[in-house]
Amino acid sequence: MRDNLLLVMMNHEYGIKPFDAAKVTAATVRARREMNRIVNGLRGLGGIWEGLQLVATAEQIGVRDGRRIRGRYVVSKDDVIAGARHADAVVRPTFSVDIHALSAEMNKTTAYANAAVKVKPYDIPLRALIASDVDGLMMAGRCISGDFIAHASYRVTGNATAMGEAAGAVAALAAKSQRLPHEVEWSEAVALLTRMGQRG
Repeated sequence: MRDNLLLVMMNHEYGIKPFDAAKVTAATVRARREMNRIVNGLRGLGGIWEGLQLVATAEQIGVRDGRRIRGRYVVSKDDVIAGARHADAVVRPTFSVDIHALSAEMNKTTAYANAAVKVKPYDIPLRALIASDVDGLMMAGRCISGDFIAHASYRVTGNATAMGEAAGAVAALAAKSQRLPHEVEWSEAVALLTRMGQRG
């Protein structure tokens, strides 16, 4: 991050359901214990590791995949392969398909896979951020409407940020005009975001 301050991801937990608070807590405690063992082991090597200190850990483990809500459009593996384009595109992901091992055993042989998918930059449409079965519900980030393979590409922070900005603009317009999100044209949100950007 700067000087000798590093940000690292060193361990994995497997099979943790993100909606089970007790399991997430237990996994977080295990992960912190493991982090301390790793840091102590490295410090014990001396040399460049001498004086190594753990400054902070995340509030809880980061869960890579969880429940996804079906939207008015489902981003699919086919979209990722074909480089799908949509008139209501809120972001154009380029990140590769990044599937980490689903178990500690699997990690011994295949830590990472891309499901033999080569990503062409593809659009995530606004419709994938709007729930199909619950009026007024919008999503952003890893819970948007998409299949497992597409999710393994679009779930990264940069894409989630753009989705959040888009969802916020549409939600604001919907609330102000007393409409539902699916009744707001994406062009209205683009105009709002453009005005906000011009204001600094």
